[in-house]
Amino acid sequence: MTTLTPPRTEPARPLDPPASPPSAPPVNADPPPPPRPRRRGVWFLAGVLSASAVAASAVAVVESRNDSGSPPGATAVATDAPGLGGGESAREMSIAGDVVDVSQLVADVRDGVVSIRTTVIDPRDIFQTTTVEGAGTGFVVDADGLIATNAHVVAGATDVKVTFDDGRTVDGTVLGSDSTDDLAVVKVDRTGLHALTLGDSQALAVGEPVVAIGNALALPGGPTATSGIVSALDRSIDTNNGEHLEHLIQTDAAINPGNSGGPLLTLDGSVIGVNSAGADQAQNIGFAIGMSGARPILEQLEAGQHIKRPFIGVRTRVVDSQLSQMLDLGVDHGVLIADVTAGSPAEAAGLRRGDVITAAAGTDIDSADDLTHAITETGADHDLDLQVRRGDERLDITVTVGSRDA
Repeated sequence: MTTLTPPRTEPARPLDPPASPPSAPPVNADPPPPPRPRRRGVWFLAGVLSASAVAASAVAVVESRNDSGSPPGATAVATDAPGLGGGESAREMSIAGDVVDVSQLVADVRDGVVSIRTTVIDPRDIFQTTTVEGAGTGFVVDADGLIATNAHVVAGATDVKVTFDDGRTVDGTVLGSDSTDDLAVVKVDRTGLHALTLGDSQALAVGEPVVAIGNALALPGGPTATSGIVSALDRSIDTNNGEHLEHLIQTDAAINPGNSGGPLLTLDGSVIGVNSAGADQAQNIGFAIGMSGARPILEQLEAGQHIKRPFIGVRTRVVDSQLSQMLDLGVDHGVLIADVTAGSPAEAAGLRRGDVITAAAGTDIDSADDLTHAITETGADHDLDLQVRRGDERLDITVTVGSRDA
């Protein structure tokens, strides 16, 4: 997308295990029922919230869903910057003992941040057409009306309304959406907009101060600004919407329902991430999609290109010593195939549920991310050599990688 604002000079392994798939069949003998894992946290997509979450005098954080919304007329939330912490003025944040005034940053970029309201037909009501509203955030990437946001913010929307800081609301059209990377581009019929500068997330360092701005909880009165630091880089998470997001920026800047699609900025006003997810059982943990990886995807979406992803069609579970002993797998590493998609390259190659993939392209597999990386590196229409354990057998299986819409 050549028209995107150019950057100045200037985002591994899942934090928590993915939700356990349906129990894989035993390879040799019926195993005892697996122990129930301790639930360590659920990562939610922070894009859409229930209309009942915003009341006249009270606010409650709700779990993100794509089937709930904000009250009519809600645009964004107040610039009192909750969460700046430490008893300081809401205008300031403390970084390494130095007080940094973020009020000017918020003033400089807020007219480039928008609230997004959507109307979605509720698929659960099979007897009548029921619509629900959702609320999220976006930011301007081109002065002639291009808005970046998350795919889950606009997923299934039959109507998209974009509200700017000056109070004007216009219709939006989704030009493209990539659910795998949770990115989307919306076009509005408005020019002369304030396009935010896109930065380089690869230049970030852990501990660097950042500010998140967005439509948190869809409260009226202007955007919410929260501040913090880059807590970690190159994180991977599995969300409660079934998404697996990789190469994320972790931050302790508060990211709540409604924040999704908003910018994560450095103190000079450069967007280095697209806020996407938070944790419902943890404090001060939020995630943003790094701008260095997001930018080329946004460019393809703006151009109307379909994003294709290489795949083989398996759902897996990481093998550890406990799982290996429980199912008598005979290996202490790899990924156990929990399901094989019908008609997929994996099925065509003869992979089965219960197989353990221990290596791909000559490299040991220790996680789902390792397998995903090998598939991506191989690319669609190319052969990927796998080492597989099936019962007492060690097999060499070659699968031709396919592709599918992201």
